[in-house]
Amino acid sequence: MLSAGEIAAGVRAGSLDAVEVVEEALDAARRLDPVLHFLEELDAGTAIQLAREVDTSGALAGVPFLVKARTPPESPILERLLAAGAIPIGTATRARPGPGSQTYGWNGSEYTRNPWDVTRSPGGSTAGGAAAVAAGVVPLATGGDSGGSLRIPASFCGLVGFKGTLGRVPRAVGRALGGLTTAGVIGANLDDVMLATSLVSGPHRLDPTALPHWPVPILADGPFRVAYLSSLSSYAVDPGVDRVVRGCLSAVEVVDVPLDLLPTDDAWQALSALDAGRGVTAAEASRARQVRDHNNTALADLFDVVDALVTPTTLTVAHGYDQSNENIVVGDPCWAFNVTGHPAVSVPAGLLDGLPVGVQVVAPHGDDATALAVAKQLMVSVDVRRASPSWSARDRRARS
Repeated sequence: MLSAGEIAAGVRAGSLDAVEVVEEALDAARRLDPVLHFLEELDAGTAIQLAREVDTSGALAGVPFLVKARTPPESPILERLLAAGAIPIGTATRARPGPGSQTYGWNGSEYTRNPWDVTRSPGGSTAGGAAAVAAGVVPLATGGDSGGSLRIPASFCGLVGFKGTLGRVPRAVGRALGGLTTAGVIGANLDDVMLATSLVSGPHRLDPTALPHWPVPILADGPFRVAYLSSLSSYAVDPGVDRVVRGCLSAVEVVDVPLDLLPTDDAWQALSALDAGRGVTAAEASRARQVRDHNNTALADLFDVVDALVTPTTLTVAHGYDQSNENIVVGDPCWAFNVTGHPAVSVPAGLLDGLPVGVQVVAPHGDDATALAVAKQLMVSVDVRRASPSWSARDRRARS
């Protein structure tokens, strides 16, 4: 699969036909979904019709993508991707409502599988989109991140997952009371993710309080000073994951700076309840506010000394496809930055026992470009075609 930028450039130049590109994506989805179970629904008819009618001058002209299941059809992110010429080919799986952990996908009868190893989960809740991007079906998929739902699957699948500063991308429901969720995209290519985020950014009639339009940044080359923490709580990172992430830090200067964050578990639960329209007590709301304010101040002090904070994205590599509740704390490094609203991006740091490891970069509020610039310095190219031998020969040929 070409990158989104390469596809759009080819369609604009006339060297690629949008209908053929979309047909190839649909064919790949039909062949690989019986193995990976990443689709909730494939909408081939609409996709082909949109490809026939596409404005070939668009910034994402002819680029096929998947939409996270249960995304409102009036969502600003969909409206703006379509306006840029991108073509949705269907909806992708996510976790079922209710379980304590959302780091898996479910299509109604089967768990979504990770292309690197089909005994593993692709993460979640942007599960199907991550699996499809990692498998080369589409270069981009939409999602939302309220507790790591873009970054965790990016880590598990060797992709880029970007949660911009809170409000970076407008949402159909506007700004929620708890302020945890940021809409966004997941992709295999950092430039693709930046371009798509820029195109969908800016205030919208359904979310007029969203941040101003975010132009695609020209990323600085550094040098960068960063703080590295292997964990943000009492939960320990797997030593192998820590070793892989530390291995990519040679590109930056690591500074030993203390960071005193309050635990965010209870605050996140209270804010999530507010986002969902459930009641919380006055004491719970007050405590969540105290945690948010304390942690924002602590991070502001940290960013007076360093450009960014770096952590492992997840404490382990991908867990079993049906073992999310047993691994509920796997995304612990992610939740704190939904509570505070900081920009955070996950990119591949390398492999551990043949499975991707993600590195997370966090930067000051509004300074999304620095998070991305540091991430670009740290990221390590991984190739999903080196994935687990649990793939059949037929499926390997289908992906080559």
